[in-house]
Amino acid sequence: MAIMADRARDPEMMQKAGQAFERLGNFARAAELRLSARRQRKGKGANEWTGEDLGSDRLLIDLVEDDPRSLGRVIRHARLAGAAAACAQSATIRVEPRLVSLVQRTFPNATVVPAQQNVVGDKFATFEDLAWIFGRDAERLAADFVPLRADPELVEIFRQRYRSMTDQPLVGLSWGSKSHSKDVPDFPEWARFIARTQATFVSLQYGQIKPALRRLRNGNDARLIYDYSVDQMLDMDRFAAQIAALDAVVTISNTAAHLSGALGVPTIFLIDDKFQTAWPVTGNRTPWYPSGVVMRKEGRPWPVVLDDVGRRLSSILTARSTLSSDS
Repeated sequence: MAIMADRARDPEMMQKAGQAFERLGNFARAAELRLSARRQRKGKGANEWTGEDLGSDRLLIDLVEDDPRSLGRVIRHARLAGAAAACAQSATIRVEPRLVSLVQRTFPNATVVPAQQNVVGDKFATFEDLAWIFGRDAERLAADFVPLRADPELVEIFRQRYRSMTDQPLVGLSWGSKSHSKDVPDFPEWARFIARTQATFVSLQYGQIKPALRRLRNGNDARLIYDYSVDQMLDMDRFAAQIAALDAVVTISNTAAHLSGALGVPTIFLIDDKFQTAWPVTGNRTPWYPSGVVMRKEGRPWPVVLDDVGRRLSSILTARSTLSSDS
C-alpha cells in the first residue's frame, strides 16, 4: 500500500498506509507517510518547523482537528506539543476550548489558546510535524512519556467523594462510542463483568446514559457510580480530574481511553477486531500510553474476553494496592 501510495501520490492512501505502519510498530515510516500526505494535500509551508534550532522565532503549534468532537489524536500528541514548546523561547499551542486548562497546566511554559483565537507565529507545527520530529522511535516515545496533569485539588475532591461511597477499588468504565461500527460488549455482558469484579465502578461514559445505567447496575446502584457534575463534552478539566482520582480504568477505544492513557492512569484498552487506527496489531502495549494494557477480542466471545479483562484488572489493582501500602 505504501509503495502504491507513493507512486500515485494519493494523500488518502498515504494516510491509511501511515496508520497501518504505526499499528505494525514502524513509527518512522508512519510519520514519513503522514507528513507526506499532509504536504500533498496542503503543500509544504515556508514557515513549517522541521526540528531545526528556532532561535528567537515564535512557534505556533496547531492541535486542532477538523472535527472538534474527535480528541483522540489531540490527546495523543499533546505531550509532543509540550516537547516542541520546550524547544522555543516563545511557543503557543492551539487546542479546543475544553482542553485549554488541562494543556496549560501540563505545559506552563507555553501559551495555550482556544482554537478560535487567531495567533501569529514565525514557525508552525502540525500533528504530522510533531510526529516526524518527536515520534519516530517507539522506544523513545514510551521512555519520554509525560502525563497530562489534572487539577490536583479537583482530583482530591473526586477521590474523597468516591471514597466516601465505598471501600473497594475505584475503576472507571466506558462502554460506548459515537461510532456505531464498533463491536463492543452488550449490556448483559458488561453487567456480568461488573457483578463479578471486586471493585466499585465509576461511569466515564458520555451522553444520555440513564437507560444504560439501569441495565448495567442490574438492581445494585452502588456498584456503578454516575457523577452528574462531570460533562466531558463541555469540561475536559473536570473529566481529567475524575479519571485521575481512580485506581484504574477499563474502556473501549474512545476519548476516555486516550485521556486515561495520557494521564498515566493504569488502563485496560478493550479493542475489537475491526480496524482501529490508534492501537497496535500485536503486543499488549502502546508507546503512546505506557501505563496501559491493550486487550483484543481476537475472535473470542465477549464474555471470555471480559473474564480475561477481570483477571488483568485484579492484577493491576493488587499491584497498585501493594505500592500504596509500601509508600
